[in-house]
Amino acid sequence: MTQQARAPMPKWRVILNMMLSPGNVLKSTVSKVSWKFSVIVSAVAFMFFFLQTGLDLYKTMQKDMLFVILSALKGAIYGGVAIPLLAGLVWLIARLFKSDKDLKWVISSFCLSYSGALIYGICGICFSLILGWRTSVAFGITGVLWATGPLMAVIREMTGAKAFVSIVISTIVGVIVLFSWYILGGA
Repeated sequence: MTQQARAPMPKWRVILNMMLSPGNVLKSTVSKVSWKFSVIVSAVAFMFFFLQTGLDLYKTMQKDMLFVILSALKGAIYGGVAIPLLAGLVWLIARLFKSDKDLKWVISSFCLSYSGALIYGICGICFSLILGWRTSVAFGITGVLWATGPLMAVIREMTGAKAFVSIVISTIVGVIVLFSWYILGGA
């Protein structure tokens, strides 16, 4: 009897599953996902998040269209560079707890944790452009906060199921991300 190879999971399904069931993705799928794809997920998620901020400020006539475009660019760079660097920092910290995860796995898992932010970002941009809503708080921040659950799962996996450590590190990461958005998003 020959064993049939399973077809790789479609990318959209990886994103949705990481949002809804990160533990399953971490155990079965993330090692098969390119870290480059994961970084793109994070970059696009933050591009939409920062774009929403720029659009909100544009709609209230506080900023011009150039600011909106630069905000989107800042978000893409932030999600594509700062988030992987933050993942590397967390990887170094997790090594203190005898983590056996390699850096590519950590970057991929960390960046995929922002799958929810990507989905919320897409929805927020749609509501912003179609209905004219200001969406950076309702959709943008909510999407980034949604990433806390998957981040905790990633960090718990990295620290050998040390729940307290994963909660503390996830909270610190969340604060860093939101504070840096506050600094970069309105500047």
